[in-house]
Amino acid sequence: MKKIAKPSFLVSEVILDCIDNLQNTVLKQEIIDSVDQFTTAESDFNNKKLTNTLYQIHQNVNISDTINATVLKGIYTDRLVNKNNKGRKYYNSIFISAPNGKCPFCNVKQVRTLDHYLPKSKYPILSITPNNLVPSCSDCNKDKLVDSPTNSEEETLHPYFDDIEDYDWLKAKIITLNPITFEYYVLPPDDWPTLLRERLRNHFASYLLNELYSIHAIEEFENIKQQITILFESAGSNHLKAHLKDCYSSRYVVNKNSWQTAFYDCLYQNIDFCNGEFI
Repeated sequence: MKKIAKPSFLVSEVILDCIDNLQNTVLKQEIIDSVDQFTTAESDFNNKKLTNTLYQIHQNVNISDTINATVLKGIYTDRLVNKNNKGRKYYNSIFISAPNGKCPFCNVKQVRTLDHYLPKSKYPILSITPNNLVPSCSDCNKDKLVDSPTNSEEETLHPYFDDIEDYDWLKAKIITLNPITFEYYVLPPDDWPTLLRERLRNHFASYLLNELYSIHAIEEFENIKQQITILFESAGSNHLKAHLKDCYSSRYVVNKNSWQTAFYDCLYQNIDFCNGEFI
C-alpha cells in the first residue's frame, strides 16, 4: 500500500459546489441548511479513522426524509462525478493524487475511479466526504472482500492515514521450480502494534494481493528466463545470485514493498534456484 496526501478540501466546500446548479431550489436550500450535518459526519469519520474505530459509525444515516440515501448518493454520482458540474474539480483532484497514476491499494494497476473507503451504499452521508474517497483501480474498487468493517482488525489500510512505506514487510517464496509458482505474504515487523499487523494481513487478503502479485511474478520470470539461463550456464551460480541480488537492491531503493522487490529477493535467496534448477 502506498501513502498519499489527504485531499486539501472539506466536505463543506464540496457540497456547495456540487449543488451550485441544482434546479430544485427547495432541495438546494435544505442541503445548504444541512451543511453542518455533513461536517459532523466528516469529523466523525476522521476521528474514528485515527483510532481505527470506523465500525462504530452508524450505517444508513440520512440527513432528513428529503435528503435521503437516494439524494445523498445522487450528489456523488450526478454532481461530483459528472464532468459538466462544478463539483467535478474535486473528483479530478483526488483522482490524480495517486503517484504515477497507480492504485495505492495494490500499487500495481492504473487508477480508474474513486473508491469509497466506507461504501456509499451503507454510509450515504459519507458519499462525498473527501477523506472517504480514494483513487483506486477498478479491481480494488470492486473486489475488496470487506467493505464495511465490523471491528478494528477488519479496517484495511487507508492511503491517507496509514504510512508503512519505511518498513520491509512484503515477502515472496517459490512454491515449485518447474513449473515455477510463487506465493506472496506479509511479514510485519515484530515491534509493530498487534492491531497494525492484523490490519496489514487483512488488507493483503481483502484485496487478493497474493493472487495479483503471483501472476505478475510468473510473467516476470518468463521475461527473464532466457537471460538468467545464459548467465547461469556461462558464469555459474555465484554470478547468477549476484545479478539477482543487484536486481533486488535497485528495486528495494525505489520501493521496499513492491511485488518486484519481493520477487528478486526470493530468487537470489533460493539456493535451488541459483543452482539452475529452474531450467
